[in-house]
Amino acid sequence: MYPTFYDLVLDLLGISVPAFKYMQSYGMMVGIGFIVGSMLLILELKRKESIGQIKAVKNPKNGELVHPDEHVGNIAIILGIGAVAGGKLFHNLENWDDVVADPMGALTRMSGFSFYGGVFVGMILFVWYARKHKLNVIHFIDATMPALALGYGFGRLGCHISGDGDWGIPNDLPKPDWMSFLPDWMWAYDYPNNVLGVDLITYYASKGYTSLTGFAYPTPIYEIIMAIMIFAVLWIMRKRWTTPGLMISAYFILGGAERLLIEQIRINNEYNIMGGITQAELISVTMIVLGCLGFYYMPKVGYRWAKF
Repeated sequence: MYPTFYDLVLDLLGISVPAFKYMQSYGMMVGIGFIVGSMLLILELKRKESIGQIKAVKNPKNGELVHPDEHVGNIAIILGIGAVAGGKLFHNLENWDDVVADPMGALTRMSGFSFYGGVFVGMILFVWYARKHKLNVIHFIDATMPALALGYGFGRLGCHISGDGDWGIPNDLPKPDWMSFLPDWMWAYDYPNNVLGVDLITYYASKGYTSLTGFAYPTPIYEIIMAIMIFAVLWIMRKRWTTPGLMISAYFILGGAERLLIEQIRINNEYNIMGGITQAELISVTMIVLGCLGFYYMPKVGYRWAKF
């Protein structure tokens, strides 16, 4: 694995650049995800403005029109702050024992972020920004959904490259015949030189699992594939689902279902309710329910809500 950009460049190009040791691979992938997502959001906001779903708003200070896509830079910064703050907050709440054991490490280490926590806090900040600048909140959020799906894939790519512990449960099984055309690491992987500096056999033992081979389900790879599929569906359907709020609802259903499925082969702390449920499972089920309600109610209230 490549915990830092230095490791990646050294292995792929044979070039040693000491300064790259301070560039975390996970952070690099998240940064690329934000750039790509911002470009997609600019395209979508321009499209929505061209068909009249979103309008330019006058700047109260100088009276000049500010087009929707001109807000993307500020939105990216706000979502970035929310992603870091919310991601750390939700992760630490889910892993409170680790926080108690090492409070400073839990707050400062470059691994351990909850995607849902980042989205939740980021969206709160975004709504505040949108209302402050008199932007159409529901259309703006609709426009961010494809970018959010693809950005999630970049985040999981960072998880896989750095080996930050988002791998799945032990997988000592032989690769099935139907996967014979795929590389072995797509079925099971041992994450050598991971950013946590752990051997997976020892790691699993500390979590109460038994692993004979030290190989895990490479769940970040599966999530990358599903994120691309969700992005493709949203990007293709964005011109057909014109009712305000339907894109949000669709993302809730697809994103929630994706995470709910992957949680079945991932290791996360469980809450002692309903026979044991993880934070991600609880949020995923809530997302699916809200998404289904959205598909039912948005055709009735979406256009009315879009006026605010």
